[in-house]
Amino acid sequence: MKNPKLLIVYTSLFIISCSGSDSETSSTGDSTNTVSDSLPAGAAFEEFKWYVEGIPAYPENVDSILAHYEALKAGFSMDEKDSAFFVTMEFMQGVEIGEDELEDWSEESQKKLEKKYSKFGFEIWYEEGYPFALPDMKFLEQKFKKDISAELDDYLDVYKKTNVQVSADAGIIIEWSELADMLLACEEYLVENQDSKYADRVLSDYMHSLSLLMWGLDNTPVIDRWTDETQPQLDENVAEVYQKLIKDTKHKTGKIIADHLTWLESKNFTFEYEEVKYLSSDEVKMYLGIN
Repeated sequence: MKNPKLLIVYTSLFIISCSGSDSETSSTGDSTNTVSDSLPAGAAFEEFKWYVEGIPAYPENVDSILAHYEALKAGFSMDEKDSAFFVTMEFMQGVEIGEDELEDWSEESQKKLEKKYSKFGFEIWYEEGYPFALPDMKFLEQKFKKDISAELDDYLDVYKKTNVQVSADAGIIIEWSELADMLLACEEYLVENQDSKYADRVLSDYMHSLSLLMWGLDNTPVIDRWTDETQPQLDENVAEVYQKLIKDTKHKTGKIIADHLTWLESKNFTFEYEEVKYLSSDEVKMYLGIN
């Protein structure tokens, strides 16, 4: 079986490579520009990265990383402080629950596991009954809040809303209305922060949430084929959310949904798998009126 963790965290993994590389580039400069009497610019951040890359991916080592960050951050540029956030998050994403911790999967053991990992800043997500430890973004934001840039802080405001477990076991596990709220949060960010270096990350989150709201998943489709087996129809909860979005004149997501609903109605809510279509990033940008 493929590792479900790859599916769960895919809306988070794409952030790391881009953000880290941006900060590394910005920290490179004139070797005569020093951050202290003894360290050349960038050296403190390189020491931090070297430290994180060299320690085992155990949950308790998060404390050591944060302590190391505090000891070195005076020598970081603002970009490097932002990048340190992502370096720490990447380390936490690499932490896996030990096999010995899964031998006893009683309710009591499960509670102990969640308590242990939450202590070090993790949330426990589940896929097919299997637990995964993922970084708690509120924990991370609290640890870096006073140091990160306003641009990263604004991005994290929307990322915290989208970085939740949306699906498990081929089904959506949050309310359809919550999915719509995530879309609107992303839309507002994209409209207000078109020049942000994090805009593409938010756009990716938006497109993922949009595809779920348009089509659902295998165990939670948007089409109800069971209430009336002679005539498929839009799930009543989905229909309610669709109408709310369509009537929302403040946002433009409703236009996407309105066009999608028109297509579903033209097919009498019956279509083949091959007809499922996902919007491209250019199409989404056109709908939202962003660059």
